[in-house]
Amino acid sequence: MIKFIGVLLIISGSVLSGHYFAEKNLIRIHILEEIEQALQFMYGEIEYAALDITGIFGSLSERSRYCKDFWVFMHDRLLQNEGGALYSIWEEGLDNSVWVKYLLYEDRLFMGEVGKNTGNLDRQSQLNTLDIFKKRLGGMILAARSEYKEKAKVCHVAGAVAGIFLSILLV
Repeated sequence: MIKFIGVLLIISGSVLSGHYFAEKNLIRIHILEEIEQALQFMYGEIEYAALDITGIFGSLSERSRYCKDFWVFMHDRLLQNEGGALYSIWEEGLDNSVWVKYLLYEDRLFMGEVGKNTGNLDRQSQLNTLDIFKKRLGGMILAARSEYKEKAKVCHVAGAVAGIFLSILLV
């Protein structure tokens, strides 16, 4: 009976770890979608409301789920007005954010690039830059969605097979 319970725990633990890795990829997609919405919101606020970047970050902090801590950090640091470039504050915010661990290296580079080009150009250039970033991010999201379908199956099957293999090996 104890062996049966042990086998059940091993298999269920392995299946759940496979599910965890599949969910991690899904969270990445949700974060990228939230960033896409944030870029769209920034575009709209710059074009129509002509808000400053601090106000935009404050509004984004109220709208976000995954990136909320990042937008709050950006808003608070810009309100403190301790000087320094927006990019250095942006990088510091990314380094301190928990959600960045779900992103791939390329995603992280993209976010750094967004920070380099945010808030330092004239209005029309800023709008054009945000439009380019939105298009690039749309492509990244499509690629992530197609990869997710494949990776999720592999993660689930690998977890189940690993659990069965370990159970057989230990029994």
